[in-house]
Amino acid sequence: MAASDNRDNIIDYAGDFRLKACTIISYRKSPKSEKATRQNILPQVMNITLVEDVTMPVITGTVDVSDGVDFRTMLPITGMEKLELHVFTPGQSEIKYLEGVTDTFNVYKIEKIRGATSMSGRSSIYRIHFISRESYRNSTTRVSKAFEGPVEAAVYELVQDKKYLDSRKELYAEPTATNSKYVIPNLKPLKTIKFLAEQAVSDKYKNAGYLFYETTKGFNFRSFESMMAQSGTIARPSIEKYAMQPANLRDAKQNKDILLDLQSPDSYSFENVINTLEELNKGLFANKLITHDIYNKRITEFNYDYHEQFGEHFHTEHNDGAKSDTKFMKPLAYYEDTGKHLSDFPMAKLMNLVDTKAVHNDYEFTSPENILPNRVSQRAQMANNHLLLSVPGQTRMNVGNIITFNLPLQRQVAHDKAQETNPYYSGRYLMLVLKHSFDIPNQKHTMNIRAVKDSTMTDLPQGLDEVTVLTEYKDAVNLYEEDERA
Repeated sequence: MAASDNRDNIIDYAGDFRLKACTIISYRKSPKSEKATRQNILPQVMNITLVEDVTMPVITGTVDVSDGVDFRTMLPITGMEKLELHVFTPGQSEIKYLEGVTDTFNVYKIEKIRGATSMSGRSSIYRIHFISRESYRNSTTRVSKAFEGPVEAAVYELVQDKKYLDSRKELYAEPTATNSKYVIPNLKPLKTIKFLAEQAVSDKYKNAGYLFYETTKGFNFRSFESMMAQSGTIARPSIEKYAMQPANLRDAKQNKDILLDLQSPDSYSFENVINTLEELNKGLFANKLITHDIYNKRITEFNYDYHEQFGEHFHTEHNDGAKSDTKFMKPLAYYEDTGKHLSDFPMAKLMNLVDTKAVHNDYEFTSPENILPNRVSQRAQMANNHLLLSVPGQTRMNVGNIITFNLPLQRQVAHDKAQETNPYYSGRYLMLVLKHSFDIPNQKHTMNIRAVKDSTMTDLPQGLDEVTVLTEYKDAVNLYEEDERA
């Protein structure tokens, strides 16, 4: 970590970073002034982690310290403290949480306290957990109110109003097509936002169900599809391209290529690549929604078909920026001798819902058929086929970004032939979880990424035209008769 400020825009190696501040602000008054007591813990910090997750509403993190002055007791740390953090990759956007500039984090837990490893040592090693201040606001506040009109207007109020989360951070919201009235019965703000997000329908995409999550840039209220496309018209470009590289035999001093190193994963793995039985039961391939309209005394059925509706949405892969109706993650193949595809069985997941019309004179709830079937399938698509990457860190990246990953086919090739790219597992991925890890002693910033793809770069092979030939049925066996023959 360079000490001179004039090197803050110059990256020396992949994983380089600048840690400018890590300070604990006590709840108690300083004996020398009317301000709070502050403790600079930079000399004691060993490792810092920062986690963004599209399924979590706030950022969380940890600081591992080797404490030789026992500031844990001297402050003391009680869970009422704040944490300042300022760190960044040279030349990139900064992660800055400083008092008087931006919101700070709240310290809420200490764990794994252990003494020094030698008899002569006086330091103790422990982990400080911190979280966005909005989480404390959420824990002390309730919402009892009716929200009318667009859903995003209610989210603005819940995030920014002093009665609720009281956040000063940026809020990036995707406009909705909803015009409803929801009465919130004494729920906490984040639970209220989650409820509203589940009712939201996009204004530009044919999808439903929003996410609410925080990144180092601010809060986000948006749909999965808006992460994959922009303006509702074209696929969103990737923020970084990763590729598995041959062993790096370059002389680090003579042939340093920082960009290549930044794009070279340290390791990769895949998780839950295929789980068809689970996906069937979750309603990925097909599902049925039965609604009962009490007001009009009408029962209506709606069937969802994965293959039929695939082309109506943007996915991680695309055709020259446009939607694709053939890059299925699940093949269009006949199931045994039924003459049908798995997406032709809507009873795989059955949902029943009461849909009451005309509850409010000027507002209507969003029709469940426009929300639930697609949301159920989309969430199931995002639950499997996860790519886990460990890569050199960059503070410009956030969850919700698109990355590309080039994976060569795992087979030998002739020395004069180029390595082929895996046609199904290479391509574009959506980042779901991003964990920054700043290793202070080794001066190395690493990111652990969990990403998902819901379509293939190359179309899957076409299924058989003829039905599968099955064996003949067997007769039932009477166990008593079988025992007599034994």
